[in-house]
Amino acid sequence: MTGCNLLYFLYGASIMFHLMMALLFSYKRRASLNIYVSTLMLVTAAQYVKNLALIGDGYYDSALESLYSSSIDLFTMPLYAIVLIEACRPGWLNWWRASLLYIPFLAFMTVSLVYPEPLVFDVIHISSFVYGVLLLSWSLHEVPRFERALMEEFSYEKYINFNWLRGIIVSFFCILLLWIYDSVNPSCENDAIYLIGSLVVWAVACFFFYRQARVIGIVKAYESADSQSVAAPLEADDEALASVATSLETDIDTDTDLSGTPTDEQSVQQEAAFAERMHLLFERDHVYLNPRLRLTELAALLGTNRTYLSQYINQCCDTTFYDFVNDYRIHHAKLLLHSTDDTLDTIATKSGFNSLSTFRRAFLQREGKSPIEFRASNGKNSVSNG
Repeated sequence: MTGCNLLYFLYGASIMFHLMMALLFSYKRRASLNIYVSTLMLVTAAQYVKNLALIGDGYYDSALESLYSSSIDLFTMPLYAIVLIEACRPGWLNWWRASLLYIPFLAFMTVSLVYPEPLVFDVIHISSFVYGVLLLSWSLHEVPRFERALMEEFSYEKYINFNWLRGIIVSFFCILLLWIYDSVNPSCENDAIYLIGSLVVWAVACFFFYRQARVIGIVKAYESADSQSVAAPLEADDEALASVATSLETDIDTDTDLSGTPTDEQSVQQEAAFAERMHLLFERDHVYLNPRLRLTELAALLGTNRTYLSQYINQCCDTTFYDFVNDYRIHHAKLLLHSTDDTLDTIATKSGFNSLSTFRRAFLQREGKSPIEFRASNGKNSVSNG
């Protein structure tokens, strides 16, 4: 297969892939991230069709034709920015802000089409590189902020570990560099390298973006309901939470309104009642052993809303919900490591961790040693019941 024949094949495969992803993301959920990704997939597929039409029976007829093609490709660059912004800071984008991202690129496209001078295209390529560097820096800076926001809702790592997003952000920047190089040095080989790299990156990115859209939807829904009481635990997925809530109702009055503005004396009484309920949930009912425990579900058990509970954990306990729950899980695991001969996998499951790797990572981070090292170096009296 010659270079150009391979290029035609890659363009065909890329067009099919992007159209399939556009259909998948537009069909399944109407989350903002899915809509943005679907739009980018459609625009990119149209861009590839345009390239095939310009190539025709051979490669571009002139360098100017190649530059024109690259100028039109600028239309996709703000869409990459929109997808990353929505992934890193969900809900911040609106139509006005998104349109502002397009203004400089529409200006560049217009100037390059009216004045097709090499200097104009050089400015476009340099500006695209600077834009990519700024977007790369901003996105990597935003990821930890969003991670912390999720640590206030989830007690397990499935939706919190964002190393995949960091990888995609860097990969998108690499795609930009490949596009710039291909635009400056157009050839069948460089086009093929760009298409292969883009296909690989997007195959991975679509998998994670599809999952991320669900997380964004969850966080947005809870943020919009912060001022309201959370649904009763009977409506939660975990039936065990409902049974715990029932047992709590027999111990402490559940009608206490923790989200109001009481007097100082009432506030002290309510905080004491709230602390007692928290103590019962964690020390007696071991609610932390639920591997999929979420802040919203815990708030429902306590008869309050997630905003109050999150503030209580942040301010009174000086930690995040994720760390708060996992501290209990680690302590429980330490007791099992000391008192049983169970395997690490069994101990991880019994302690509320949803995977052995998560357990090992959390244990090492908190204790400074692995579970095996802890079991080997600690005596029976080294772990208290407090």
